[in-house]
Amino acid sequence: MRNILDRLSLKLDNKGSVARDHLANERTYLAWVRTSLSLVTVGVAIRQLYRVAVDLNHGSDSTSSVGTSLEDARNRDPLAGKVLGTSFVSLGMAFVFVGLYRYFHSQYLMTKGKFPVSRLMVGACAIATLALLVGLVVSMFDNEQ
Repeated sequence: MRNILDRLSLKLDNKGSVARDHLANERTYLAWVRTSLSLVTVGVAIRQLYRVAVDLNHGSDSTSSVGTSLEDARNRDPLAGKVLGTSFVSLGMAFVFVGLYRYFHSQYLMTKGKFPVSRLMVGACAIATLALLVGLVVSMFDNEQ
């Protein structure tokens, strides 16, 4: 087992800032994973909050557990909750793959003495997250009418 792990590991001479740079790359990957888990959590929470609305529409007269009035909860569109929740979960899963790609790409280039600047990837992730947040806000205000 140890022999297999040794073959999978990349071994570099620790000259200058090699170890520091690679550890920073690992921390960055873990930040991508943390962001991914946050997006998945938001997606599950949205889905569950919209499920409360469906449950309230099917006969339960208790107050909503999310702090909104019973009438507000009943006016929620369950399809919007499914779409938004699934979108947040999907984006969270995509962030794991983006982070994984970025980790190995950065690691490869650092072994060559270079470092990739990630403008496009970070911009695309920001735009996708912003689009979902705008969709969430629109959904919230759409239910108030």
